[in-house]
Amino acid sequence: MPLVNDMASARELLDWAAQQLLATSENPELDSQLLLSEATGLTRTQVRFADAITSAQADEFRQWIARRKNSEPIQYITGRSYFRALTLHVGPGVLIPRPESEILVELVLERVENLGVVKVLDLGAGSGALAIAIASELSGASVTALEKDALALEWLQKNVIALNTNIEVLHLDVIDFSRAGHFDVVIANPPYIPNTHSLPHEVSAFEPHGALFGGTSGLEIPKLFVEAAARSLKSGGLLAIEHHEEQGEQIREILGESFTRIELHYDLNKRPRFSSGVRK
Repeated sequence: MPLVNDMASARELLDWAAQQLLATSENPELDSQLLLSEATGLTRTQVRFADAITSAQADEFRQWIARRKNSEPIQYITGRSYFRALTLHVGPGVLIPRPESEILVELVLERVENLGVVKVLDLGAGSGALAIAIASELSGASVTALEKDALALEWLQKNVIALNTNIEVLHLDVIDFSRAGHFDVVIANPPYIPNTHSLPHEVSAFEPHGALFGGTSGLEIPKLFVEAAARSLKSGGLLAIEHHEEQGEQIREILGESFTRIELHYDLNKRPRFSSGVRK
């Protein structure tokens, strides 16, 4: 196979890339392996010992390293993000799904597995990670995904079509949505970062601020999501909503007006990740 600059192996490409990323990446070796794996279609283990990389693969890899050197997220560079069993299309304009959000999906699946047909609403669906995961894994689920941002909506629609899921997609703000008492489950990952909070450059420079910042305290927009959930849920319906790890008590207070059996849930690093409640 033709090579670039006489590079005979993936190892040499990986060593070069890691040096390029030393100043901007927290883990240059891992980033290099991930990007070369995506460029070649090999696993990370396979790519470390590959004898040769084609010119086309090496060219793409070098272009990707140049973008990563500028702190662009790997998921935007490759156009792919992995969430549970899904491969999602992502890019500028849509929030990158976080693996911690998979725990929220687990909770919903556990709570409704014996309920038959379940009507699920995803508020601020973004790429569709939560909605599509539930639609894919929950037999008989009827899922509606709500998204107000036009760019994020494009990614949502693209993923719904690509993954062949039967999801109702609506281009609406949560404050304009009204389907009173219709849903069994509402899930949400609202913008919840306080406006003055600083974020890593990789996040603040590339991901959409509208999907990150939730107002002066970070709770102004989550309150709107909770109100929409309260309107939309049947009595006894479940809400699962993500929030900042320091907002658990405030979210409990916000939920208290319309919800009971409020619980705080933790991620694998023992950090508060989301809260759930049952509609009164």
